[in-house]
Amino acid sequence: MHHIRAILIGAAVLAAPGAWAGQLAEVIFRPGAFAATEGVTRYAHERAGPDTEGFRRVAAGELIVTPGKGERGPLLTLTHRVDGQDQPVADFPASGGDPVLLWFLENTVRSMAILTEGSPFYIRNRMREALGAAGLDEAEGPVTAELRPFATDARRAEMGPFADMVLRITVDPSRDVPLRQLSADTTGAGGSYRETLTLEAP
Repeated sequence: MHHIRAILIGAAVLAAPGAWAGQLAEVIFRPGAFAATEGVTRYAHERAGPDTEGFRRVAAGELIVTPGKGERGPLLTLTHRVDGQDQPVADFPASGGDPVLLWFLENTVRSMAILTEGSPFYIRNRMREALGAAGLDEAEGPVTAELRPFATDARRAEMGPFADMVLRITVDPSRDVPLRQLSADTTGAGGSYRETLTLEAP
C-alpha cells in the first residue's frame, strides 16, 4: 500500500497547474532531474518517534533510486531498504521531476496522520501549498529552505507539536541530483517525531 500512496501524491501534485510555482519546487521538480545519472543513487533514511501503534521507527534505512528502462522510456525505480529487506515503492519516468521528495512528504503525511489522528488529505494539501509557495535564496553550492507548513493553520490546536513542525530541504541546483537532504522535525516544539533523508556519497 505504501507504493500506492507515493504514486497518488505524485499524480495529484504533478497534475495540478501551478502547484509547484515556487523557485524551490522548480529546482526539485525540473524535468529530468535524474536524467544524467547512470548509477544507483542512495539516501540514508532515519525515522524517530513515539511508541505508538501503526508508527514505524527506522534506525538505519535506505531509499534507493535505480535507473532502468521501461516501455515508454527510462525509469527510476524507488526501493526502501529496512533491516536488510527491500520494499518496492514505485517506478517513475526519468524524464519527470525528482520523486524522492514525493516519497519523503508522503511518509511525513502518514506519520503525522497517525500521531495526530488527523486527515491525511488535509495534511497533504497544506504541505503541498507550503512547498509551492517556497522560495530559494541564490547561492553557489547547497542551500537550505526552511518551511513551517502549519505555522498559521486554522487547525493548529489539534496538531500538538506538529503545529510547529519544521521541514528543511537542502538542494544544490548545480548538480544532476539537486536534492541533498530532507528533514521533518517536531523536536524543537517538544515532540519526538523526526525523519531525515540524506544523500549518500557515491
